Amino acid sequence: MQTRTKSLFVSLIFCLTLIPLSGTLNAQPSGEDWLDMKSLDIQPHLPKYLLSRKSVVLVSVPRSKNDPNLRADWKLLSRTVHKAFKKMKIDAVAYYYLDDMFASPDANESFAKEMEKREIKYIIVLEQSASNLAGVESYRISISGFNDKPSFISERQKAWQTQGPDLEVLLSEMRKDVIRAEMERENYLIPDIPEFFTDAKILKGKRIPTYAMDLKVDKLVVPRFQKYIMEDSSALDAVALSKIAAYNAEVERKNKRLEEIMLDYPLGYEFSETSSDIDIYNQGHQFVLLMMQGSGKTIKEMLNYEIEPYETDYVTIRAGSTLNTLPVDAVVYKYYVKHVYTQDAYLGSRWDADLTWEQALQNFIFHMKDILKVQ
Repeated sequence: MQTRTKSLFVSLIFCLTLIPLSGTLNAQPSGEDWLDMKSLDIQPHLPKYLLSRKSVVLVSVPRSKNDPNLRADWKLLSRTVHKAFKKMKIDAVAYYYLDDMFASPDANESFAKEMEKREIKYIIVLEQSASNLAGVESYRISISGFNDKPSFISERQKAWQTQGPDLEVLLSEMRKDVIRAEMERENYLIPDIPEFFTDAKILKGKRIPTYAMDLKVDKLVVPRFQKYIMEDSSALDAVALSKIAAYNAEVERKNKRLEEIMLDYPLGYEFSETSSDIDIYNQGHQFVLLMMQGSGKTIKEMLNYEIEPYETDYVTIRAGSTLNTLPVDAVVYKYYVKHVYTQDAYLGSRWDADLTWEQALQNFIFHMKDILKVQ
């Protein structure tokens, strides 16, 4: 049965704000964390202009049952839903995989600016949850206004939401709500198939496939993982507060591990609570270490690597020069260095993305030391 929450859905969301030109946001939560941490004011009625304005769909699916390193087929789910949206006259002009939106701070900002340029009015979040112990999947559709910021939806923003185990039932009930709303209809040129977007324009300077020699004299700024800081905890229940505490405890663990791994970095470096280009430059530094998370193929697209259309696997050269072959769609982490003034990106001379951020960082440091001849 369809479940519609009419009271305030208490959860969490990071309050992200768009910073000035040439700046970079602090580290963002992954798409999965973004879903788990959002706080929406659920309303019983669909948005007034849903049938006369453009919408985008952010899709989240669980990992593949056959390989936990791979995403399930989010495009298949998108095609199914798009057919229903078209019948409802909802102009869903673009579909994104949610984690890609948060692949990195620069990617997050790029996607938001592109949506703003396209005059997107509404954000539709389509979620498919993993099967429970009884083998039953769950779906949730949330619709809210786009806030023209990299947060996409603001905290406690009004939204319509429906959820349940049967996607066809949800879409059927949603269509009935659309008909009952008697909204003004202006969306007539809706495409028959969904349009997918996976690339973001994040390289604003030169793409340099090696390591920065100037790191021998300039410090590398290393952003720490960021805790969730509550603006107002008065509306949160014990479950939500527990989630915050668990998340922040994990951030502390990550930062401790980050400090341990960076001990192997042979040159000067300094930890920072921000990855903002402006802040780093004003502090007298030039280089910042950045991390990306996403499928190997998505990361390569965003960093302008040459993509072979029929390539099925990428070979990662790990620390110690061991080889690890991963499917192109495996979810991985990749580190690179950016010069904050010129925006040049130093990607490294070897593909070193890996399944965990710890291993990816170790790979990056190992190869940098080898190429720059520093120990």
